[in-house]
Amino acid sequence: MKPLCVSFVEQDPQLAEQVLMHLNNTGMQGFHCKHPDELAQQNSQTQCDVLILDAVTLGEQCHTMAAQWAKHPELRVIMVAPAAQPEERIAAIAAGADVCISKPFNPIELIAIIQRLAARLPRTLQKAWTIDPMRSLITGPSNNAICLTAMETVLLTQLAMAPQQALRSDALEMAIWGLSDFYNNKRLQVCVSRLRKKLTHRHGPEELLATCWRSTYQFVPRMHFAPKH
Repeated sequence: MKPLCVSFVEQDPQLAEQVLMHLNNTGMQGFHCKHPDELAQQNSQTQCDVLILDAVTLGEQCHTMAAQWAKHPELRVIMVAPAAQPEERIAAIAAGADVCISKPFNPIELIAIIQRLAARLPRTLQKAWTIDPMRSLITGPSNNAICLTAMETVLLTQLAMAPQQALRSDALEMAIWGLSDFYNNKRLQVCVSRLRKKLTHRHGPEELLATCWRSTYQFVPRMHFAPKH
């Protein structure tokens, strides 16, 4: 299993050094960026698992960046905002940050928050899958390509784009069948059941397509889109 990768934007070099030290001591891989351009360049080279955005360093860009990075289902976003500005923390959560903590903060507390976020989807950090909607294929970490039906392709594509790769059944039904009386929850259950059998037959007994919160489906491992040809 690869180490957890954490990128963070912080203008204070002493605080950055402390955070890096704690990340390394816990077996994580940390990258310190002084400004947004450096962060973008870093993430183009190494895809991080957790992103820490400092509101003081980023200024007005912080909420835009939080909303942008929150769209990635495999990425967790932590915002750091001044303790004297509670409205800033509320705005950060509204923009899409998973957690917003007050500054100054204890680096040990930050590490605990990072570990808690990562633990929500532990297998997401272990294996990557690639979905190709144009070719109706999903490929596992061992390059084992699996052919998908049209419904399965739409289902997995919607999950790949959703936060935490999870969606309620009614949202999936709408994406597959639209506003129509043609669909019902039983048809979705049949589609999911067949897809699970197909994934299990090719990949093994590990649960890939999980049911959580009763009416919500989630694709557990990390899923990426295939590059456009």
